[in-house]
Amino acid sequence: MAREHLYKAILDVSPHALLVVDDKLKVLLCNQSCEKLFARPKEKIVGKRLFELLPHKDLERQIKSSLEHQDVGTKLVEVNLDAQKREQKILRVTISNLCRENFGKPSCVITLEDITKQVQFEQQLIESEKLAGMGLLARSIVHELGNPLSIMKSTLQYIKEITQDTKDENLKETIEIFIESVHQMHTLLRSLSDFSSSRRLHFKPQSIPNIILKLLTLIEKEAKAHNIHIKREFEEDIPECEVDGEQIRHLFLNLLKNAIEAMPQGGELFVKVGRFLKDLFDEENKIYVQISDTGEGIEADQIQYIFRPFYSTKPRGTGLGLFFCHHVVEDHGGKILVESEVGKGTTFTVILPVKQTREQYYE
Repeated sequence: MAREHLYKAILDVSPHALLVVDDKLKVLLCNQSCEKLFARPKEKIVGKRLFELLPHKDLERQIKSSLEHQDVGTKLVEVNLDAQKREQKILRVTISNLCRENFGKPSCVITLEDITKQVQFEQQLIESEKLAGMGLLARSIVHELGNPLSIMKSTLQYIKEITQDTKDENLKETIEIFIESVHQMHTLLRSLSDFSSSRRLHFKPQSIPNIILKLLTLIEKEAKAHNIHIKREFEEDIPECEVDGEQIRHLFLNLLKNAIEAMPQGGELFVKVGRFLKDLFDEENKIYVQISDTGEGIEADQIQYIFRPFYSTKPRGTGLGLFFCHHVVEDHGGKILVESEVGKGTTFTVILPVKQTREQYYE
């Protein structure tokens, strides 16, 4: 009996989740780390088939093969452990056969190591290297094209002024097309300039509701011109957040303008600011800002790409606006989420921490 307690204690101190399964892939034994991983007690794990817990066909095939041939293998798999499919964990799975003579029948130990953070960190490093290269390219483009475009813009404005009395409508239309094209290129360069900026962030406590209110005043005329009605809902006692004011204003202005552009036939722009309730979100030191429109919506297969650089669903979009927004939110230690339905509209939710960590804070 003492030996059984010793074996159980050894299993429970393991930092990795351990499962013992039989030849029918039914769980015979698990440790405490396994209970934590699956967020359920031992009684709801033991007796279950493994693939009720880890539905992964390739892993099932490998375990069956391992039991049949008495070999050992390691497989890296991605498994969704959340019943509501909100959270994905990447697990390194090790399969080790137990000796039939000692255990009486074919069985194996499954070791599950949660390497989600490690993989995410590696992906962030790769992304950082890509962004550094893109930043260098962006600065080169801005430098090389900025001056020629300014000259072109000035020249076209001069031509427009000296030909304003002409009766040649085709000439006037052609000049306007050139001016509009140059304007689009300037817009792209400004976006590239924002993207390539290496300015250090300066965080200080600021009222997010006040920032939003000023921006709503700024876009009010444009919204009315497009027959868009603005509605807002701000909770009381929203704490000030440590943010870089300039970056945050640019972030929300981008999202508000995107919402207006998504409603060419008019609609409603709804802005909500609130703080998380601990029992609902388990976050008591963050606030959220929701910006919703009743516009065209985004196709489900496009949502995963909208934060990528140079990807745009708009005919004349630069594809850098939402990428910039995502970049700013990440710099602030927050998150940006999107929900959309074609024909009904889109909602962007920005989550920001009230306090910045020392690692994020720049003087």
